[in-house]
Amino acid sequence: MQSKFDAVVTATLVVCALITTGLVVRREMRGSPESTVGPVAAKSPVWLPDWHNYLDRGERIGSTGASVQLVEFADFECPFCGTFHQTMKEVRARYPSQVALTFVHFPLPMHRFAIPAARVAECARNQGHFEAMHDQLFEGQDHFGLKPWVDYATAAAVPDMTEFDACVKNTNPIPRVEEGKALGAKLDVHGTPTVIINGWKLEHPPSEQELEKMVQRVLAGKQPVDGKS
Repeated sequence: MQSKFDAVVTATLVVCALITTGLVVRREMRGSPESTVGPVAAKSPVWLPDWHNYLDRGERIGSTGASVQLVEFADFECPFCGTFHQTMKEVRARYPSQVALTFVHFPLPMHRFAIPAARVAECARNQGHFEAMHDQLFEGQDHFGLKPWVDYATAAAVPDMTEFDACVKNTNPIPRVEEGKALGAKLDVHGTPTVIINGWKLEHPPSEQELEKMVQRVLAGKQPVDGKS
């Protein structure tokens, strides 16, 4: 009788843990601790007619002449952004001259290291090493708070460590972070990563297979998604 009771209690605890985990993940994806955690209806991609203006509002990785231009609102501590980073690396490896990314800072308030990591990226950018630092930060998310920022800078081949260290210790607001947050608010961005591909704002970040399909559509002279522009 006791063993049966213990089994019921164990099963109940497991179910509760799974529900709690699901709620935490959902909240993080939407980008706000106060977000609604009930079912949300799927939304169609939204066309942004002035999307070309956003290509200068972040840091571009890739060619300005690429046929496929993505704008990503992202947080370096966000695990979903880390996953999309790998997706982009795989797709850009196959389409190096046809696909470009504009990274826009959108640090989430629940992430302790989001703003410090954004500052680190901007300090590397000051020395022409944003892309390398961008890669190091996403690939080293699990070590935030444990690994010194200078180690990331060394791996990213930032040349002047004295300048980098002074930049990282600066406590003033980061202009490009503030600009990214303002643009995100204007475009109704609620979570990370939020992705815009050739003017279409997607409800959810695409998988590698979905993104490749979109790239192929653009290269074939079509819109990346079905819709009207």
